[in-house]
Amino acid sequence: MTAAPTLRLRSIFELLSERFFVPSYQRGFRWTARQVEALLDDLAAFQLSSRQGSPNSFYCLQPVVVRRRSENEWELVDGQQRLTTIFLILRALREVAALLNRGCYEISYQTRDGSAAFLKEPTPEGAIQYIDYHYMYGAYVAIERWFRERDGALRLRLLDCLTGPDGAAPNVRVIWYELDENQDPVQAFVRLNVGRIPLTSAELIRAQFLRSDRERLDARDAQQIPQDWDLIERRLQDDGYWYFLQSGSSAPPARIEYLFDVFIRMKRARSLDALGDDPLATYLEFQALLDEENADAWQVWQEFKKLTQTLEDWYEDRTLYHLIGFLVATSAADKFADARPRQAEAKVLIDLLDTRSNATGTAFDRHLRRLAWKRFAGPRAAEPPADGFAEDELTQRISERIEDLAYGSVAVRSALLLFNIAGLLEQRASTQRFQFDGYKTNYWDIEHVRSVAEYVPGAAADRKRWLEHAGEFVASPVAEARDLEESRDLRQQIDVLLAASSPEEQAFMDVFGRVRALSGEGEARVDDNALSNLALLDMGTNRSYKNAIFPVKRTRIIELDKLGQFVPHATRNVFLKYYSPNAAQLMLWDGADQDAYGEAIEETLRRFFAPLVRKAGGV
Repeated sequence: MTAAPTLRLRSIFELLSERFFVPSYQRGFRWTARQVEALLDDLAAFQLSSRQGSPNSFYCLQPVVVRRRSENEWELVDGQQRLTTIFLILRALREVAALLNRGCYEISYQTRDGSAAFLKEPTPEGAIQYIDYHYMYGAYVAIERWFRERDGALRLRLLDCLTGPDGAAPNVRVIWYELDENQDPVQAFVRLNVGRIPLTSAELIRAQFLRSDRERLDARDAQQIPQDWDLIERRLQDDGYWYFLQSGSSAPPARIEYLFDVFIRMKRARSLDALGDDPLATYLEFQALLDEENADAWQVWQEFKKLTQTLEDWYEDRTLYHLIGFLVATSAADKFADARPRQAEAKVLIDLLDTRSNATGTAFDRHLRRLAWKRFAGPRAAEPPADGFAEDELTQRISERIEDLAYGSVAVRSALLLFNIAGLLEQRASTQRFQFDGYKTNYWDIEHVRSVAEYVPGAAADRKRWLEHAGEFVASPVAEARDLEESRDLRQQIDVLLAASSPEEQAFMDVFGRVRALSGEGEARVDDNALSNLALLDMGTNRSYKNAIFPVKRTRIIELDKLGQFVPHATRNVFLKYYSPNAAQLMLWDGADQDAYGEAIEETLRRFFAPLVRKAGGV
């Protein structure tokens, strides 16, 4: 006779002798330090307030849903996050627990053969093996820290409250819901969690993949999918790989969900567009895909794995990494019919995956450079001819586009990014890569290499900051060698202005002009705002050194590079005067340096787009 579902309260004390099994359809452990600390704060507050209360009072945790798996083990359908956290708390209190002769329940994960052992001995070395272990170890560290910051006696009081038997004193209990043995635990998991905010489309997809394992997948495949899943998730935790694929501005709660979004758009003809911004759009479409007549869950998973492997292959290929990374980084959001934005990076990857499936390696490289040309030349530029440019036509078009780009143009950023990438690709013997993660996790300004007379700091704080940096230059051997008397006099004038609460405008303007003249930047040039005088600079550096003279910026760039902070390849080269053929004076930037930098930009881009040149006799 089948047992009916039961609902009752059970104390943690009663659970200490139980064994729990977390099946593969479950989400991984994901509680953060904040969630762990919130639970500890609640338990401590209850313990304190219940001291004088009835011994039958209790603190009630949210439901734990189980199904009998064997005589000595429960399948944990819901409540894994709470029971794992309680286990880690008891692990942190093990010495006190030994005094009260209280042990702990066992909990293991189907997809983690060593999970039970790791929970008993969480280590930083083990934490790097799996994402679940990473979060478990983080939770354990938060628990240890929480106890260290409090009275030591709280350990004993909290343990007694947490694991005390019913009726002896106030204790902690859970709402225990035991499923009928014929109830599908996966369907119960989805039903219980679909309305909760923490459950993502990715977690629901995982559950749907493994529902009715007996019908959809054999035992080997049902075990393989969670293992593959974890490997993909771990790969996506590498920021270098993640920011190659995505800007991060619209990242989903679980990174793997982004890949499912791409996959579903490809499988179902971009049907997600019709669902708009529904947070469960990806899950709903994936469920529909699996529910289609004769759907083979294992085959669908293999197709998804093939997509992820293709993306990893692109990442590992240095040329494809830079070309595709540029297209993703410069993608512009499309719009739905009702003007809501669509994730632009996903569309780029979908189009490229479609193209690559029917193209040779050489044709695909050429296709990527044609797309890069559109980003460089601008949306209004004509498409490159089907058979390619004539060589002189390509050179002319690049030259004209560079002449059109000037400070204030939104297209300058993409052009400078492309120059950085093209320059790295020319270094064929190098393994150096453009750091898309560093680029996308910082904010970037377009900065003048040589200071510009019309951009004068206006606020008192900005002027003082400019004077402090200028003071370092006028005291340098370079400035003294150019004009010792002027250097010494400027040093005195700057000290006077810095001592004032607010530098007087006329006095500041006088020093501003003299410092620029001493650095060789006194005279305005007609091409001050040209691309040949611009570079990418992170916002923090740029705002702190706004319109500083070249030697000041150069010193700062070298400092950042020594600290290992990301500085774009070409920006570093500019301030090291890498492009200058006669860099006798490294601390000064003159017209010859600017001309050489402009020529380097043009020549590098010409070589980058050379595959688009028409070959004799056809393509």
